[in-house]
Amino acid sequence: MRNAFSMLELVFVIVILGILAAIAIPKFSFTRGEAQAVSIQADITQALSAIQREAFVKNPPSSAINGDWILQNAGLSKTRWIAVGNGVKLAKSGAVDSENDCVTFEFVDQRDILVEITPKPSSSLCAKLLESIENKRYPLIAN
Repeated sequence: MRNAFSMLELVFVIVILGILAAIAIPKFSFTRGEAQAVSIQADITQALSAIQREAFVKNPPSSAINGDWILQNAGLSKTRWIAVGNGVKLAKSGAVDSENDCVTFEFVDQRDILVEITPKPSSSLCAKLLESIENKRYPLIAN
């Protein structure tokens, strides 16, 4: 009766674990990236609805609408978004996420909200967002 595994059995186990890891890790990375893109899409949709509602109900002057106003009234997470000028951008560690700096969500022309995704070849998240979000202006203030 033996009390240990042979070297051959251990090698087979290591090979099987390596194959499983080679299959599972890319799937996990793909799923995580997809989840981030879906989460950002949901943020943008929710933010548009919330700030249009706030603008309709409170009718703020266009001079009062800036990135801080959007961030406060849109219900966006301050860990994921940061106010920059008249809009908000994706954030990471309290600053603009330079790796994924492709989302423009800002107040333009004193009346519209612009949602724009610009191509950034080095970012898979930006590529996913570019496929799924339409660049568009949404009216916020009627003149």
